Amino acid sequence: MNNLPLSPASKMMLILAALLVLSILPASTAAPATPTSAGAAADSSSRQFVVGLSPYLDRSVKDDLFRRVVGFVLEEMPLGSSLRIYDAFALRTVAEVRIPNTIAFRSGRTRANQFGEPIRRLREFLATTNAAPANATEGAVRLPQFLDFLATEPGRSNRDTVVMLVGSPLYADAKEPGFSMLDGYVPTDGHLAASREDTVYGLRERRGALEGVTLHCGYFGDPWVSDVHQDKVVRFWRLYLAGQGGRLGVFTGDLSTLFRAAKSPPESLPAVAVAIDPSQTKISMVRITRNAGVADWITRDLSGGGATAPPARTSGPLKIGIRWAGGIDLDLYARPRNGAETLFFQHPKSPEGYYFKDHRSSPEREFEFIEFETAVNVWELDARVNFFEGEAPEGAQGEVRIEFDGRIYSGRFTLEGTHGNQGRTGPNQRRAWAWIDVPEILRLRTATARGGEAEGLKR
Repeated sequence: MNNLPLSPASKMMLILAALLVLSILPASTAAPATPTSAGAAADSSSRQFVVGLSPYLDRSVKDDLFRRVVGFVLEEMPLGSSLRIYDAFALRTVAEVRIPNTIAFRSGRTRANQFGEPIRRLREFLATTNAAPANATEGAVRLPQFLDFLATEPGRSNRDTVVMLVGSPLYADAKEPGFSMLDGYVPTDGHLAASREDTVYGLRERRGALEGVTLHCGYFGDPWVSDVHQDKVVRFWRLYLAGQGGRLGVFTGDLSTLFRAAKSPPESLPAVAVAIDPSQTKISMVRITRNAGVADWITRDLSGGGATAPPARTSGPLKIGIRWAGGIDLDLYARPRNGAETLFFQHPKSPEGYYFKDHRSSPEREFEFIEFETAVNVWELDARVNFFEGEAPEGAQGEVRIEFDGRIYSGRFTLEGTHGNQGRTGPNQRRAWAWIDVPEILRLRTATARGGEAEGLKR
């Protein structure tokens, strides 16, 4: 038997030939090879490989993915290693391969004959077309749940497990819409110290669960709203793995890079230093946008203190935000009308709009805002500020800004409380809350009282 390395063209011919045979023959019934005796010239390895696949991949990428997985099985896996292939959304097994530690299994031809059934199962999985569920996306996987699933799978050891995940790097699950990474959202580091009862990203009970695991992520297209969004998501997943004793390897949109990295020893990967930001203690989702000037209306200085004339209408899209200084944490809550969903840091999206907080803002000029992309009636808009965390002996205060009808309005708010109350509500918590009089800031109450320029603007 010729064990010399094959050229890329020869490898591909071998793979295609094997696939052609497997497409017309039933699964092989060949008896498993006998293990080599001690001292035989066989490669020994206990490496465990895992491939996690999205069931919602585009048809255009499936053929290439199939060839690469099969090529990895036939030519790249060391003797004595194993490969498990999973549906990384539904959390179920697709196929499993174990390479015996025998010289015969250095041959791709032998492997093709022996592993016909798992290759057939992989082909059937990829040939199935599935529509992505609501609030998810093409290529969706449930990475936190998938890693939990792997950590508890029978037969998994803490020895050198390499996971290749193929699908969207952005978590999105209809059962957990408040934690979706779509549309530029990123979890704060506060999730990582929490329990799974509080957040899907919580690691309080997961310490050491992924010891010895290296995760390589491969995706298709451009799922990022900006480079900043990509950097923040990759950083978060790196922290998420490290918090469980694992490590994040490559994060790539190229399948060649993904499978090449999987063959490399984990210790050969470059070390990337990353640390949790101790100032991020709150469980929230922050939004990174593609438009660098999206917050210009709230960050720039207003000459003359903003618009002074009331708007010509009282219904339309609207942005409302708060700015403040000092080492305290204030939160904005708003809903367009009674009975509608309230937008705030733990509920950043609704049918009417979204909540935004600058992930890179300095403590000297914090801000956050809520944008209602559908029309709201300013007389019905309910907006409040909460003193969430920190100390302010003389009470907290800041600026309210509203962008409406092509103008920017400014007002002030004051909180009587001297310390944060973590968002609690009730009669005894009123000092930690401030109601924002939206019509007053828009100069509508004054105009209505005068009677002229605001004729017909009252509710």
